[in-house]
Amino acid sequence: MTETVSEIVEKEILDIVKNAGDKGILQREIWGKIKIDSRRGIKIIKRLEKRGLLTREEYMYKGRKTYLLKPTSKAFKKVRLSEFLEDIPCFFCPYLYKCGSGEFHPAHCKLLDKWLYKEGR
Repeated sequence: MTETVSEIVEKEILDIVKNAGDKGILQREIWGKIKIDSRRGIKIIKRLEKRGLLTREEYMYKGRKTYLLKPTSKAFKKVRLSEFLEDIPCFFCPYLYKCGSGEFHPAHCKLLDKWLYKEGR
């Protein structure tokens, strides 16, 4: 599965905020670091804030209101799949990008069937 531009920018912003650590980073500094316009960036930052990955605190900088962005503990959490899910053949399938659109489909996949019926899943 390919990432959208928005998802890539989201990851870049989150990485910048995480690298800033507890001291945080001014929202306005991010635009220059990743070459994105503020209107689009603010939407992404608000989405990250809504998901609990960062906080925004009002901050006065040179007489103008901006925001200080800080990562939350949730931003550093690692997601781990259970061992049961690590074996799903779909994650390693060379046809994943074509799956569900014509020639390849989960309902007719021999690898998925074999995995599902292995050990009575």
